Amino acid sequence: MAHYNFEVRTETHVLHTQGMELATNDAARVESAKRIGALILDHAAELWVDEHWHMDVTNEDGLILYTIYLAAIKAAATAPIAPTGLAKP
Repeated sequence: MAHYNFEVRTETHVLHTQGMELATNDAARVESAKRIGALILDHAAELWVDEHWHMDVTNEDGLILYTIYLAAIKAAATAPIAPTGLAKP
């Protein structure tokens, strides 16, 4: 069993989650997907504030093995229209 760490970064936060012992790198990859899914469920509103999240999965030596990148993008249809300040003739 090897030790793996899962670190989540947003534009404003770094969250070091508790690492765990897992049998394989593939098991760590699956665990990272479960953890990012749980974070989305628990913090869905914050996703739209920071908009870019990523989770790095590292081994006990700190080598990044996997990264999950998540981006929430507001489409132009939801952007507020700013006044131009131009008077109509």
